[in-house]
Parts: sequence; structure tokens; C-alpha cells
Amino acid sequence: MEISRRTLLTSTAFGAGLLFVPGLRSMASAQTPKLVIGNYEAPGLYDQAAQEVVTDRDDGYHNDGNPRHYEWWYFDLFTQSGLKAAVILMDRPLIMLDNPDLPPMLMLNVELPDGTNRDFQVPFPGVDFIASEEHCDVKLGNNWCKGRYPNWQLHAEHDDVVVDLELVATVESWRAGSGAMYFDEALTVFNAHVVPAPRAVVNGTIQVAGETIAIEDGHGYHDHNWGNAGIEGVLKAWHWGRAECGDFTLNFSYIQHNADYDNKVVCKFMLAKDSEILLSTGEFEDRFVGEIHVGPQSGNGWPDGFLIEAPYNGDMIRIEISGNHLLSDALNSDQQPDDETARPGYIRLGGDIRVTVPLAGGVEVATGNIIHEMSFSESIPKAEANWLL
Repeated sequence: MEISRRTLLTSTAFGAGLLFVPGLRSMASAQTPKLVIGNYEAPGLYDQAAQEVVTDRDDGYHNDGNPRHYEWWYFDLFTQSGLKAAVILMDRPLIMLDNPDLPPMLMLNVELPDGTNRDFQVPFPGVDFIASEEHCDVKLGNNWCKGRYPNWQLHAEHDDVVVDLELVATVESWRAGSGAMYFDEALTVFNAHVVPAPRAVVNGTIQVAGETIAIEDGHGYHDHNWGNAGIEGVLKAWHWGRAECGDFTLNFSYIQHNADYDNKVVCKFMLAKDSEILLSTGEFEDRFVGEIHVGPQSGNGWPDGFLIEAPYNGDMIRIEISGNHLLSDALNSDQQPDDETARPGYIRLGGDIRVTVPLAGGVEVATGNIIHEMSFSESIPKAEANWLL
């Protein structure tokens, strides 16, 4: 069944008071830290072995008419030649969820091996966002994505960029714990996340300025997010990444909530070897390494590298990220950054990665490439740019 967001908002959002979820700021007093239930913190919510099986329905549309609902489908790829690309189809931006008039959006980013970069955030006012509840099948203007595990196709276009890709997953789908962070005891206010394709082989074409680039055996990824809590008034910042290192596949999220939630951190971490997931956990440490650089649009800081460590087999998985360079910097605020303050924004980085894994048969080391993101949900003094400390 296909659903249009515009139809849902017109028919239910303002006519059914039971569907309205008030802003999180009204849920508790400022003196008492507000509730956050992390993905791995409520065993009663799930039987992990069963819940972590991701179905085609999980990759479908989840809009129940809640006026604060948001949802997006994310795809990215990189090639051995150095090309990187990301496509995000959003039924609305992840900010200002109390504004029902925000249009759906396409985010499209392509970086060529010579450093040529195209980075677009394209709103679609007056255009229906149409998606199926049964599986991934999304349409926004001339842009679309569709598929069922293990195969997906997508098309995106804007200005002088046209992307046509096919992905075939090579690692089983993943859901971290319950699949969601909850912000109330009734479990009605949440942010959810699944990864239908932690790793995929990508083929297709990308056109930039009239030149067609063939993509053969590229390295791809697909995830899917939805909910009604959003990030404003909830999160301070997050660091998310995914990487391929030889036979290893990595996915992580380090999410820091704001002061109203006592700066609580929720972590999600997955490590796979070949097609099998070895570790799914809510425990790891994430630290900045090296100098901090400033994004030109949002003013937010990003470091030369990161060091991530997660417990495994009585030892630690060690992940060293280096050589970060900026792929995208989006400002998510009406206020411009100044000399003292960075504004809410979204940074995408490319870099190199080295993974050390203590397997039962001995330690293995692998290297590769990583695409990762930092998102900032509130203005941060530039003096506090290293928010992971």
C-alpha cells in the first residue's frame, strides 16, 4: 500500500487529537533529567535474537499520521578510484517537527576523484512524498528508491548531477537492540533506525556536468530512520559511521543527548566478518584525535581523526580513523555561525580506517575507507568543539 504524506497530514494530523505528540519540553521539569531508554537498555522490549531480524516491512513507510513524524532512506557509496556519493530521500527535514508545512527534501552529494564536489539540499514544496508500507518503494518528484533485501535500485537528479544505481547486499541486515530510542514510559515518543544493507556491491552510473561515470563493483550501504522525537530539544550531537575494511564491516552511532537529558550517551555498534554479524552492542568509546577544523557553513568542528574502542572477546576492538576530509557541511539554522558560536548543522566526512579485531583464532588487522557524519542539534560554543570529551 502506498501512502502520501500530504494525504496523511490532511486527513489525520489535525483531526485526531490522540495522534498529536507534544514537544518534548513539556514532558518533564527542567530540574529532573528526562527519560531516555537506549536501544540495549530495555530487555523486556525485545528478544534480541528475534528482533534483530530486519524484514522488508521495516524498510517501508511508517507514517501513522503523527504530525511530528519524520522518515528518511539513506544510500551511499564509494569506489576504489576515490568517488563518493550519498543520496537521502526525506519525507521532511529532521528539524522543526512542530511545523507541519515543512516540505519533503532530497539531499544529494557527489565527490569525484579530482575533488570536484556537488552538494545539494533540495526542498520539494507542494510535491507529494509517496511511499509503500510494505517495503522500500519511495517517490519524490523524479527521484525514487525501491527494493527488497538483498536488492535495491535508486535514481536521483538535481542540477547537473544524475545518479542511477543498483545495490546488492552482501551482509545480513541489522537492527541495534530494540531498534529505537524511547523518550517516554509509554514508548510512544521515539527515534528508530534499521540497516537493511550494512554492506553492498554497487553498479550503475553517475553523471556530473554531462560526463557519465560508470560505477562497477562499488562499495555501498543503505539505512532507514524514522520517528517523532526528532533531534531539536533532544540531542546535542551525534557521530555516525560505516566502513568496509577487508572482510570486516563496521557500523556505529555515538549519540549524545542534551542537558535536559543529563547529556546521556546512547551507543550502537555492529561488526561483521564476511556476511555474518560478530558483534551487536551498546558499548563503545569514541574520542577525537588531532586538530579540530571548522566547517564553513555551520561553523561546527571536526577532527583529523577518531579513536573508537569496543569490548570484545575479553579484549578491545580498536578502530583508528584518520585523514578526515570534508564532503558536506549543511547549516540547519536560520542563524549564521559567528566567531564564537557554531550553529545546528550536519557534516559528512571521508577518511581512512584501520581496524584491529581480537578474534578467537588471533588478532586480525584490516584497513579501508570510511564515510561518516557528525550532526549538531544546538548551537555550540566553538571553544567546546570537542564535544566527545
